[in-house]
Amino acid sequence: MTDDLDALALGTGGVLLQGQHLSSAPLLEGWAPADGHSWMHGWFFGHPEIEDGTHGHTSPVLEMDRGTPPRWVRTESRVYRLGRFYPPAEREIRYWAQKHSGERLVRGSVPGGSDDIDAMLAFLRSTLRIRGSKVDRLEHDYQAERDHLSSRASTSE
Repeated sequence: MTDDLDALALGTGGVLLQGQHLSSAPLLEGWAPADGHSWMHGWFFGHPEIEDGTHGHTSPVLEMDRGTPPRWVRTESRVYRLGRFYPPAEREIRYWAQKHSGERLVRGSVPGGSDDIDAMLAFLRSTLRIRGSKVDRLEHDYQAERDHLSSRASTSE
């Protein structure tokens, strides 16, 4: 996990997360810690005040599950179940592709519409709503991230 996630993983002491309590908690899908802030970004599902599929951020994080992957996070306002996590560069591509699709994320679907990152990058280029240099940076960062993750996986074997 990233250093940001490690910094948020404060432990489990004091959090009442009984099975039924956690199972009824809102789901934060495609989550990530916000750079330089104590909250999490993601797509919300089952939240009493936020429409399903809306992207936003939580209130400040107080505590996070230390499991790998983490299953929950407690914020100042509530406990969230954590859904899928994407590495930062991949998540940013998914965020922009989902945003420019004009659609809310549907529960059970993946942000950006598929797992084809190249198709998402092509879509972002075709919309002409994002500068080409930004899409190039997204692609470069994604490739660097994939290379880094691949080299970490091969050295741990």
